[in-house]
Amino acid sequence: MSVWGWVLFGWSVPAAANPDVLLQAMNKELERAQAELVLPDQPRPYLVNIAVVEGDVATTTAAFGAITSHDAGPYRTARVEVRVGDHQLDSGNFVGAVGVGDGVVGRGLPEEDVAVALRREVWLALDQAYKGATQQLAAKHAARMAHSRQYPADLVPVDPIIGAPLPKVGVDDDAIKERVVNLFKALAGANMLEESDAIGRDWQGQRLVLSSEGLSTWLRTGHTVFRVAVASRAEDGALVRDARWWVARTPAQLPSMDQMQRQTEEMAAWVAVANAAPIEQDYLGPVLFEAAAAVELFRQILQPQVSGTPPMETAPDPFMTQGAPISTARVGRRLLPAGWSVTDDAAAAPLAAGHYTHDFEGVAPEAITLVQDGVVQRLLMSRVPRADISGSTGHGRSLGNARREAMPAVITVRPKRSRTSAALRRKALAMARTAGLSYVLVVRRLIPPGMSDDFQIAFTGEGPLPGLTAPIEIYRLYPDGREQVVRNVGFVGVDRRVLRDIVAAGRLNAAVDVMDSPGRTGRFSIGAVGGLPATWTVPSVLIDELELRGQGGGESRLVPAPQP
Repeated sequence: MSVWGWVLFGWSVPAAANPDVLLQAMNKELERAQAELVLPDQPRPYLVNIAVVEGDVATTTAAFGAITSHDAGPYRTARVEVRVGDHQLDSGNFVGAVGVGDGVVGRGLPEEDVAVALRREVWLALDQAYKGATQQLAAKHAARMAHSRQYPADLVPVDPIIGAPLPKVGVDDDAIKERVVNLFKALAGANMLEESDAIGRDWQGQRLVLSSEGLSTWLRTGHTVFRVAVASRAEDGALVRDARWWVARTPAQLPSMDQMQRQTEEMAAWVAVANAAPIEQDYLGPVLFEAAAAVELFRQILQPQVSGTPPMETAPDPFMTQGAPISTARVGRRLLPAGWSVTDDAAAAPLAAGHYTHDFEGVAPEAITLVQDGVVQRLLMSRVPRADISGSTGHGRSLGNARREAMPAVITVRPKRSRTSAALRRKALAMARTAGLSYVLVVRRLIPPGMSDDFQIAFTGEGPLPGLTAPIEIYRLYPDGREQVVRNVGFVGVDRRVLRDIVAAGRLNAAVDVMDSPGRTGRFSIGAVGGLPATWTVPSVLIDELELRGQGGGESRLVPAPQP
């Protein structure tokens, strides 16, 4: 853009350098929406939210040691939400017909602080959101005419907060590129790989949140993610995969480059062994989840049981039996063995990737005990209430234009009693012997949902779903201490009840930062470095009985293995 600014509608608008221009422009559009956003014979908005995320982002991708893409620059986008109706019944929390708007619109904003350009984009988004909200409310009223059941309110009011802009945190894109390149140096001796890729992203910025309720604040946002993944092909044609990933608030909080390279070397060494390892064809017995695998076990199975945002209402389907949507999370359910507890305290760990002072709805997070003595006592909540629970715990977050839903932030799972690693392994072997097995399976690492390409849906009459993503590092542990790597095995029929079958636990492992999303299915589409940060602190666990089955490639290798 010219330094002389924009010429729009005959106005000469100088390019602004005032840091308050964005806030002033958004406030003007918020005021205009409240005063002028109305259609004939339609209700006015009772709630208008504007959220602007701005900052700098740098992303580098590479394959087989060569940079394939590198992008760096500013980022600025708006998410506007318009609700019509009232807190008891409004246009939100409803999935209507295809083509009907839902009152939420995302739109890119100009990078420069030019008030008229910023206001134009936000006004267009608000206009579209309002029209969608009126359509959605009409569809929701029509859908409810077919039911006589009682409905909870659609939104709970909250006290507004006021906050000031935050100091800018920059991004060093050259450092991101350098770290990606250095990760590949650790793979220099791995000559059996068919796939080898790495990606690094640093995103640092702030979120401006405004609402017609009086909310006006700036929230720090940002995270740094690196991932390196490799694959080799066994003689039966099956792909053997492994990966390493690191998540932190800033690059300074990542492990050292030496540590990351060492972990990458360990990954490559594991794949080399697993490439020639046997397949675990059919296993039914105790399974020990080591540190990294235990994190995935808990966040994949436990998270839906403590996130209390109810399912969306849906339009009537003439081919389906209609009923009230059932929430997965329920207070009073026994979820873990007696004596276990689960807590979430997002504000207590400033260095944790999942830390924040206010959620995306401007609500401060509670320090909350979710599970006590193994039983669910409370649930994480956003501003969307349930029939039995009303009030936010400060855990409302979402990706893009999705509804703000409750999601864990900094969560700790504590067992009643902890064992040493050696004692846990002895217990696992004793249980395997009782089950008539000569070894016990130990899972070292599960693939995160965002990196999994095996998202499955089952229909009535089909076999059970896996319930957990597949192990990418798993081995047999024998009574003499010998470890034998196995490959290409997956779980069968894992669900929440498996958590009650935990028979022993190790000591709390170091906190692990991950990227995740609200909801169970959305986490499969966030990609390798997408999502929202969360932090989990859990013990290694031994589960009484699980079923795993293996499957090979089904076709022998035809193309010779790559040579150095």
